[in-house]
Amino acid sequence: MPAAPSHCRPVLVRFPVRVADKPRALAEASRNLVELGSWFECPLHPIETPLAAYDYHEGMCPESEKASREVVNLPLHRRVTRDVARKSIVLLKNEGNVLPLDKGLGTIAVIGPLADDKDSPLGSWRAQAETGSAVSLLEGIRAAVGPDTRIVHAKGADLAVGPRSFLTPLRFNEEDRSGFPAALDAARQAEVVIVAVGEDGWQSGEGRSQVDVGLKGLQDELLRAVIEVNGNVVVVLMNGRPLTIDWMAEHVPAVVEAWHLGSQAGHAIADVLFGDHNPSGKLPVSFPRHVGQLPIYYNHKNTGRPGPEPTVFWSHYTDAPNSPLYPFGHGLSYTTFEYSEIRLGGPRMSRDGELTVSVTVANSGGRPGTEVVQLYTRQIVGSLTRPVKELKAFRRIELEPGQSREVTFTLTASDLAYHTLRGTWEAEPGEFRVFVGASSERVKEAGFTLE
Repeated sequence: MPAAPSHCRPVLVRFPVRVADKPRALAEASRNLVELGSWFECPLHPIETPLAAYDYHEGMCPESEKASREVVNLPLHRRVTRDVARKSIVLLKNEGNVLPLDKGLGTIAVIGPLADDKDSPLGSWRAQAETGSAVSLLEGIRAAVGPDTRIVHAKGADLAVGPRSFLTPLRFNEEDRSGFPAALDAARQAEVVIVAVGEDGWQSGEGRSQVDVGLKGLQDELLRAVIEVNGNVVVVLMNGRPLTIDWMAEHVPAVVEAWHLGSQAGHAIADVLFGDHNPSGKLPVSFPRHVGQLPIYYNHKNTGRPGPEPTVFWSHYTDAPNSPLYPFGHGLSYTTFEYSEIRLGGPRMSRDGELTVSVTVANSGGRPGTEVVQLYTRQIVGSLTRPVKELKAFRRIELEPGQSREVTFTLTASDLAYHTLRGTWEAEPGEFRVFVGASSERVKEAGFTLE
């Protein structure tokens, strides 16, 4: 897809627009970009369906709320929204290849306070989204399965009670378990149970900080009760922040991180659950094992007491590993990928030169899949302490079963620069490590010297 001319972007960014005129201005900007043959520039993975296919009508500049809805809710917009949403889903765990599910299953139970929630998928920063306008998970599942599959739904328990709005503090249900019996009965009947838990749409966002980032209300209790009667459980998480889900990660066979995916959430999640889309999302944050690990992030410093050591005198916890439950960049697929060792263009790189970093990635599984190949670097010694890893580049590749591809990155000194002790943005000579892999932890490693 051709990119819009560079001179167009500053105009769109700098031109002042009154709030009242924003709908008209956005519609006009959309029309101009459509005429240029481009909606936005994404060199790694452009949208399959360019918005040049958008049938814009001159008479549809939004003069009213009705016209505005007609402009922004066209079928193409819904297709793009669904595609973006499903590409954002992260498969955290899939023990025993529980997923993808067969669309011809006899009975599927869909349980949890967020299972038929049409509002929470819109999230907190929803702008002009209409309350309750999202496709719920339950709706998405019903639309995806075959005609002979029976869907049994039970909420189990409410999550939030009382008023829900951008300005109002949430109150959580801590007492009403009256829906538990119906949920457990549904679980007993089913071949597989899909449990939708996480956060209310108004639980994350501005002014919504928490000291406890576990499941609120009765959700954890409900999940444990379901597991007792039927262990074949898939959890769908809907949330706006990393959660502490250590018990879930240990006891639930499959966990899908679905975030707050927007208006097409239910269809997008169902696409992943039933294998119409092979998940390829990667975590943009680390998931802690316990709230006591926070803040936790992949690009931390090495500390003055690195380890492990045989004594207690190194930076660690005595009751849990230092590592996150799920690291930055983690995300599984319904296929498997194998990485070769790293091949460097040479052992050294000059300040004005470049260094190629190559790996061969192979799809060793039985399904077509998309992998996000990630490159990290580490400066061993600097004028200031440096992180143990820093993400420098990534590449999204699609591979058929048995297919392999060489992926090559090119590093320059500017990729290694930072604000040094001298207060200048520069790359310092010395030893570096380079890592390439499927996450910040699952990597191959090599070394080079910047001269």
